[in-house]
Amino acid sequence: MGFGRVPYIYIYHLIYISYEPYFLYFCPLFFALSVTVYATDATLNTRNLRVADIAKAEAKAKAIVAGLGQLCDSTRENVHIVIANRYLELCAIHNRYDNRNDSIRALKLPKQKEANAFERSYYNYNNDLYRTRFDFIAWLNFYLTDAQVETVKNLMTNNYLFVRYNDFIDLLPSLTEAERERVYHWLVEAREFSMDFLDDRKMRQMFTKYRGRINNYLAKRGYDLRKATEEQEARKCILK
Repeated sequence: MGFGRVPYIYIYHLIYISYEPYFLYFCPLFFALSVTVYATDATLNTRNLRVADIAKAEAKAKAIVAGLGQLCDSTRENVHIVIANRYLELCAIHNRYDNRNDSIRALKLPKQKEANAFERSYYNYNNDLYRTRFDFIAWLNFYLTDAQVETVKNLMTNNYLFVRYNDFIDLLPSLTEAERERVYHWLVEAREFSMDFLDDRKMRQMFTKYRGRINNYLAKRGYDLRKATEEQEARKCILK
């Protein structure tokens, strides 16, 4: 995928320099033409993946776009393609990582050399995820508002941000505003990393990892988490 906006900016600049007297007269026409092109900016990149993987990516993208509510036809189509491309991209990255590791195992290297090879493989894997994550968000920002981008992120991670945050608030209703904000920002970070996974289990594992970090923070702040958990379970039993 590639953006189409920059070339048009250069075109406008050249027209303005060469034909300044006529620029304002023709500017609306050029703008209208550029908008028409932008409507088809995003193109699906199947990456030679299996038909089943492509169908799954398309289905997930369709469900997420539906969660965004009213969108114009061109925006809906472009956002659908951008999200489907992200799922296909993730599938390719994870497949490449698994295949690379299988190749390393097949070499039967000495223990230390194998460990080093796996470490390099993991570094490349994380680098691919990190680099492409920003590209994906940039594409979303091209078509959606900040609030809509947040909705996409939450839908891609099964709304675990709010599920886990509400659980912490229910567990410890006496959290201060500053503590709640710290908990929320850690869970946002967990969500950003969770977006790199395709299956629900790994997403939950990432949120569980951050839950441990949050628990340590709250324990240092003087909260008795074991007692709070017992009290929370007791409240749930009463509600049943």
